[in-house]
Amino acid sequence: MKTKKSQTDLSTFVIIAIALLFLAPVALKIVNETLDGFSTALNETDPTASENVDYIHSTFVNFWDYLIILGFFSLVVLLFISSFLADTHPLFLIVYIFSAMLLIMFSPYMLEPVKEILGMTEFSDELGQIPLTSFMIQKFNLILLGLIVVTGIIMYAKFRGRNSDL
Repeated sequence: MKTKKSQTDLSTFVIIAIALLFLAPVALKIVNETLDGFSTALNETDPTASENVDYIHSTFVNFWDYLIILGFFSLVVLLFISSFLADTHPLFLIVYIFSAMLLIMFSPYMLEPVKEILGMTEFSDELGQIPLTSFMIQKFNLILLGLIVVTGIIMYAKFRGRNSDL
């Protein structure tokens, strides 16, 4: 069985994070359309039931924003654990720096579909409902750079801690 190195975990982190950010407004749009229509139709027969549906709707919207952030932070924790457990080698430092540069260069292009979706007028309500996720989308490259620096420091400290020749 081949051992995995952290550069694949870093790229996997970026792909999963962007997929979460892409999923956030789309799923919220589906829930908003469904529950708003259901609440309006239910209001004609039972206003109390309509209020309960509205309560569930607002609770879900808040939960959804925190769920996306929680998923992102769990990916960050897994990335840090991977950095601590990765077996470093002097040659691996070059591979890590190269893959980090590629991620920094291509992450704006990978994030562009998410920004396009959030820029559409159809998703303007959903963008206002997920402020934490919107902030993370706007600052994604800065967050990614910080994570690359921190994981690089972790691996470099492990590497230097072995009293190597580099």
